[in-house]
Amino acid sequence: MPAIFINPLDKEHLNLLNKLDKQNQDLRVFVSHKMPQDFTDKIPGKKAIGDITDDSHISTASEGAYCGIFFEGNDAKLSGTFLNAIKNSNLQRILWISKEEPRNDILGVEYLTYIKYSGDHNYFDIVLNLEEVEEVNEKFIDLK
Repeated sequence: MPAIFINPLDKEHLNLLNKLDKQNQDLRVFVSHKMPQDFTDKIPGKKAIGDITDDSHISTASEGAYCGIFFEGNDAKLSGTFLNAIKNSNLQRILWISKEEPRNDILGVEYLTYIKYSGDHNYFDIVLNLEEVEEVNEKFIDLK
């Protein structure tokens, strides 16, 4: 099923994206236009480059994807943008990755699983698993 990863930030995300690309065969990625070109060039899949703070850019790039993987990390300012993008999309599975405590308005989104992580990239296996399973039953996963 087509998946989109929103907001890759580092070379470790490139590792996850390469695994998602092999697993999924239809990977899309929305990357901030502020990221360096050499980083963007290494991203696999179909790339959309734009303003990460503009929800309409993200929802447009999500068109046709089944699973949206939103990386908030520790930038809670993105939560409003991500929520609006999700509301204006047709995504059927949402994986929200953050170091922040989940808010009720985020947890209330249908088809959303919130993955709270604390260590460096300890969420990769969870994302890979949840992206490909038929049904996701967990609403909140705490990886402390």
